[in-house]
Amino acid sequence: MNYYELEPEHNHFYTLLADVTHKCQMECKNCYIPNRDIPDMSFKGFTNFVQRLPSRTDIRLIGAEATLRPDLPEFIKMIRKSGHRPTLLTNGLKMASFSYSKKLWDAGLKSLGLSLNGADDDFVYQQLDGGKYAQRKIKALDTLLKIGYVVHINCILVPGVSEHVPRRLLELLESYAILHGRKASPRFPLMLRFKNVGQIGRFLDGQASYDVSDMLGLLCESFDVSMKEVLGKNKIDGFSECNAFLFPINTKIGKVLVKVTDWRVDDDGVPDSGSRRRGRVTPNFKVAPFFEHVKRNEFGY
Repeated sequence: MNYYELEPEHNHFYTLLADVTHKCQMECKNCYIPNRDIPDMSFKGFTNFVQRLPSRTDIRLIGAEATLRPDLPEFIKMIRKSGHRPTLLTNGLKMASFSYSKKLWDAGLKSLGLSLNGADDDFVYQQLDGGKYAQRKIKALDTLLKIGYVVHINCILVPGVSEHVPRRLLELLESYAILHGRKASPRFPLMLRFKNVGQIGRFLDGQASYDVSDMLGLLCESFDVSMKEVLGKNKIDGFSECNAFLFPINTKIGKVLVKVTDWRVDDDGVPDSGSRRRGRVTPNFKVAPFFEHVKRNEFGY
């Protein structure tokens, strides 16, 4: 495993993920960071870290569930004030509230990743996320598009469970975007992001899993695009990657982006190993490659 740590001044990652809390109100069956007993990240320490970064960086606030930090708006304001781009990865349960979502928007959050593993199908949520969450999650999608967020929908694909979900997610995205007068913009694109089960942390052991070619085949069929149009489109944020594809599809709201990522692990048990695109803020406020750090601290931080 190629593990290393950098001082924030030497960061070379495009995106840095910061685990601002390890609390969560869900118990998903696939969770690569399942430890809930870790203290929340220090706001003062993180502020110092952010202010030492050498160039404008995409800073993704994650958890467990970052919205359980009461001071999340202050994190967002600080990142924006420091000249960086705040984003959020969320299960969406709190984002169903218009007032809460607007508070984060007013703090400076304009884009986020929303987990919708089951679209509006509670059977899928029960199988993958351990509960019936469809109503609140779809309400979150509605609310976020109404406010104006750039929404990236995240979905884990599992054979025999969620083959129907990609097409349904597109239908829901189109429906709510049209309702609120939203169009897919080339500069701030709406996106559907799919991955398979990564065998790291807590995961559905023994469950059949897609490989990247399986996922591409399913998505090409779901969105009526040819495999020829997709292959070779593996440049993400300026980085050419061997385990990910990014391609546009024509929809009722314009061109929506579809991203596919293979989270199967290598011989060291690391998904997406060697990536220079995605880093992690360590507990001592250094920078490390994201999944290498997760694996090295599996079931810990």
